[in-house]
Amino acid sequence: ISGVGVEGMGYAISVKAALPIITQLISSGYVTRPYLGVTLATVTPYLATIYRLPVDKGAAIAYVAPNSPAEKAGLKSNDIIIRFQNKDVANTGDLLQALHNSKIGEEVTITFVRGNETRTAFVRLIESPPPSR
Repeated sequence: ISGVGVEGMGYAISVKAALPIITQLISSGYVTRPYLGVTLATVTPYLATIYRLPVDKGAAIAYVAPNSPAEKAGLKSNDIIIRFQNKDVANTGDLLQALHNSKIGEEVTITFVRGNETRTAFVRLIESPPPSR
């Protein structure tokens, strides 16, 4: 019995994609990923109109974790990320995909809007903290 979703539907994941995740789960109990240290919200044209934002798409920073790579690079709440490593960011999904395709220890370039000014930050990604138990 399924509460939500479709019964009998399956998804295929390649062994090449699954093996590193399985190895990490066995060795540490969780999956490590590059960590930026922000909580995000997608900017939509509707929200841009309501809040009079200077852009109508992107990933708005709602929260910056203390001592995180984002804080060390100078990113702040209400900044709107519009590019990550020279790729446009239209929503939080775009940013998370780009972040997950990055490497721990890599320095990435983030273009963001603060007020009416477009700025650039260079951020060195670290390993994501372990999940709280």
